[in-house]
Amino acid sequence: TLSLQCPSVLIVGEEFGSPESIPAKSRYWIIDPIDGTKNFLRGVPIWATLIALAYRDEDGSDSVIAGMVSAPALFRRWYAGLGFGAFTEVNGGPATQIHVSAVKSLGDASLSFSDLIGWGERKNLYLALMERAWRVRGIGDFWSHLLVAEGAVDIAAEPKLALWDMAPLSIIVMEAGGIFSDLSGRIGPFGTSGVSSNGALHSEFLGAIS
Repeated sequence: TLSLQCPSVLIVGEEFGSPESIPAKSRYWIIDPIDGTKNFLRGVPIWATLIALAYRDEDGSDSVIAGMVSAPALFRRWYAGLGFGAFTEVNGGPATQIHVSAVKSLGDASLSFSDLIGWGERKNLYLALMERAWRVRGIGDFWSHLLVAEGAVDIAAEPKLALWDMAPLSIIVMEAGGIFSDLSGRIGPFGTSGVSSNGALHSEFLGAIS
C-alpha cells in the first residue's frame, strides 16, 4: 500500500531494502511488519506493526520525522510527528497526548527490559543497576519503550536492536518529552541498541552500565 501511495519513497526493513541504498535528500519508510515475533507465535499479545518516516539530509545524516505503532492484540496505537507531540488511542477511542514521567531518582524508578541475553560485559553492571531501581519488569519489545513515553515506566533498555525495531519508538518517546539513544549515548535509533528514558534518568543509567 505504501508503495502504491508513495511510489517515489523507498522502504527499509528486515524484509525490505537496506539503509545503505537510500540516496541523500530523500525520505524513506522504515517498517517492521511484526515486532515481537516470538510473542506473536506463542500467543502473547505484546506484538505490533512499526512504521516510521525518515529523512536523509544532503550530508547523509538521518532523522525520523514521524512514527506509528499499532498493537491490535492490545487494542492500542501510538504515534508522533516531529514537533507535534506524541499520542495514543485505546480501542478506537479518542487520541490522548502522552508524556514521560517526572521521576528523578533511580530508587524511585521503574525499569523494563526484554531479557538478559546480549548484554555481554555490561551484564553484571546491569544486574547491579536493577537492584538499585524501585521496580524491574521484563515487559520487553516495543511496549517497554512506549510505557516510558506514557510515563508508566521510567527507563527501558535493550542491548541489540535494528533500525526498524527502534525508529517509531524513538520519535514517540522524544515527542513525549523523553530521550532515546543507544548505549553509547548517541541520540536516535541509528545505532545497534536502544535506551529510552524520561530524560532525567538517562545520564545516570548510561553511566551505571558503562
